[in-house]
Amino acid sequence: MPSKPDFRKTLVQIAVAERGVTEVDGTNCGPRVDVYKAATNLPPHEPWMWCAGFVCWAVREALTKCGLPTNVPGFVRPTTAGAWDFINWSKRQDGRTHTLMNPKSMDIWPGDIIVFTFSHIGIATDYAAGNVILCVEGNTSPDNGDNNDGGGVFTRRRPLSKVKARIRFNL
Repeated sequence: MPSKPDFRKTLVQIAVAERGVTEVDGTNCGPRVDVYKAATNLPPHEPWMWCAGFVCWAVREALTKCGLPTNVPGFVRPTTAGAWDFINWSKRQDGRTHTLMNPKSMDIWPGDIIVFTFSHIGIATDYAAGNVILCVEGNTSPDNGDNNDGGGVFTRRRPLSKVKARIRFNL
């Protein structure tokens, strides 16, 4: 019998495959962006910052691909459109996620959800190295800086000092 795919590895693969997707004309909307936003509890065709929508979508897709339930007692997949609200969501998951505030470099692994101090969120794609973390993020730009409304899905290199919390799945 084949084993189930590793959830965190699958989450990274799904997120990385979306790099280069952009919204239409800086509207916070677009065909693919609206698909991400539809994984949340907000109307997908309205213009709102969608970094958390991207993470909700990627988590839903990884759960499905790994054959894991999205809604069982003690665990409900994230549907929040708020980056910082992911911390509250994680605390309600009955041990199926673990939140660590102000993590150190060694505390971040590929497939962790990273909540930033500037109300933004992404998915770690590698182990943190020194004071730097690599993430795939939605609603960001390909350049440096604290950008939480940049218009696309890109890999970003962020300083560890900008990480508010790390959320790890225990599935």
